[in-house]
Amino acid sequence: MEAGTKVWAFEESGDDPWILSEVVNRTDSEIQLKKADDGSVFSRPRLAANASGDGDGVKYEGVELANPPLSEAEKAEGMDNDMISLPHLHEPAILHAVSERYSEGKIYTWTGPVLIAVNPFQRLPLYTREILESYRQEGLLRSQNLGDSNAKRLGPHVYSIADRSYRQMMSE
Repeated sequence: MEAGTKVWAFEESGDDPWILSEVVNRTDSEIQLKKADDGSVFSRPRLAANASGDGDGVKYEGVELANPPLSEAEKAEGMDNDMISLPHLHEPAILHAVSERYSEGKIYTWTGPVLIAVNPFQRLPLYTREILESYRQEGLLRSQNLGDSNAKRLGPHVYSIADRSYRQMMSE
């Protein structure tokens, strides 16, 4: 991890357990980080070398690499729909991705074939007859290998899981 690299640092105190930070300096025994929110500098000790490090086999206590932010164009393409596409998939990356989507009113997120749902604590217009029909239609076209393969797919939704399950059950 070089200076300027964005990372997540675990912090036991406070409301948020993972704090977005930037690498300031790295020595043989520790790494110095600067919090993105208030600019305060703190350090974390180096852990023993292991094969799952950041490329040079070095890990630091409570520090994980941050994913680069997606552009608005990438979000419009639906690249934020599936967390499997993230370069780094670990606890802070998952929490951040789900939080970002939640703040945009998107309560469903894929992680491969698994659908993650966050309770919005409010009624959302996600379960209308029109939305149900759009997922049914997409599933029907996909099951028959019809439709435009370049067309934007519908986002993550419980209706997608239901349609896929039904079609797999009927094909067996």
